[in-house]
Amino acid sequence: MDYPIWDVAIGGGMLMAIVAISHVIVSHFAIGGGLLLAVTETLAVRRGDPHFRDLARRGSLMLILVSTVYGAISGVGIWVVAGLISPGAISALIHNYVWGWAIEWTFFVIEIVAALIYYTTWGKISKRAHLMIGWFYFVSAYLSLVVINGIITYMLTPGRWLETHAFWDGFFNPTYWPSLVLRTGICALLAVAFLLFLTRKSAEAERPRLVRYLGLWLLVGGLVSYAGYRWWEAALPQ
Repeated sequence: MDYPIWDVAIGGGMLMAIVAISHVIVSHFAIGGGLLLAVTETLAVRRGDPHFRDLARRGSLMLILVSTVYGAISGVGIWVVAGLISPGAISALIHNYVWGWAIEWTFFVIEIVAALIYYTTWGKISKRAHLMIGWFYFVSAYLSLVVINGIITYMLTPGRWLETHAFWDGFFNPTYWPSLVLRTGICALLAVAFLLFLTRKSAEAERPRLVRYLGLWLLVGGLVSYAGYRWWEAALPQ
């Protein structure tokens, strides 16, 4: 045997599912929430709307608490659990995509730093500079998804990689683009699901307008998710 056996009472697959699914929910919120906050603050600055700006400010606290705290912890948990359940598979995955992982981790570090700066600089720097930090956060978070999506979809549909063992053949596999579209829509849906609770603290007269605004994001996210899912389903091999 190359590795010792790690026996879990509930089963390794179930433990992996618990850690991974919770992480995926939080990480997709981190991306969609970043876009929603950046767009909301942009509209607030252009229109001089204090209610939109207040929603973005309160949303940034939730973004920090949920994504940078639990998201980071559960992300590490995935590596620990996966490494113990199937160390051979994780070793092979790292060797095949070591530079992909390195790039993704770089974007993740930038994302965390940008999120912390974004939250701590409300009212301390110019609105334009603060807005740039918000967009910088979203771009780095989304690029992290762009990279990790190639590795995750490769595990399900390696495509031509089975013949060539080429990095890009595995990365841009048959379900890469459909999955990216699906995940992008899910990011928007989860952003609305989390931030909708914050409208309860807004001025009562402004709540309907803010809810309608978030409802538009919900509609667009739902349509994009559905389109991505149908595309992804069609791209799966028989």
